[in-house]
Amino acid sequence: MNRALTALDKRILNRLQQDIPFTAEPWKKIAGELNIQEARLLNRIAILKKRGIIRRIAAVFNPRKVGFVSTLAAAKVAPENIEAAARAVNKYPEVTHNYKRQEEYNLWFALVAPSRKKITLIINRLKKNKKFKKVIELPAVRLFKIDVSLKV
Repeated sequence: MNRALTALDKRILNRLQQDIPFTAEPWKKIAGELNIQEARLLNRIAILKKRGIIRRIAAVFNPRKVGFVSTLAAAKVAPENIEAAARAVNKYPEVTHNYKRQEEYNLWFALVAPSRKKITLIINRLKKNKKFKKVIELPAVRLFKIDVSLKV
């Protein structure tokens, strides 16, 4: 399958990283901004989703503003246990990101939960899992930036 993006695909991807208009017909408004028909926009979005280029289109809320807490965690895992450890971490819907790294702490993941108690419960459960040598929590002291918009 050809993975090249058309100029229109790039314009669509750049536009979709901005706010979606809060109107009765948001796709029509975006299509108008891109000077294309709404049906063409929706078709291209469907194709980009099918190709896995767009994972999903969803509202992104600020966890802190609704009383949720978040943390970054790192784990030391034996190389032969990394896949099983990643699966153990991924079982929790509170996990938003999970990465293998080439460091002593070789599995890093982020959690967002409704309470500090829930975060602690998850971290403690993982600490008891024999696939993990050590799990540490690295809570944010100050937030500098939490946004991404990639020029395609």
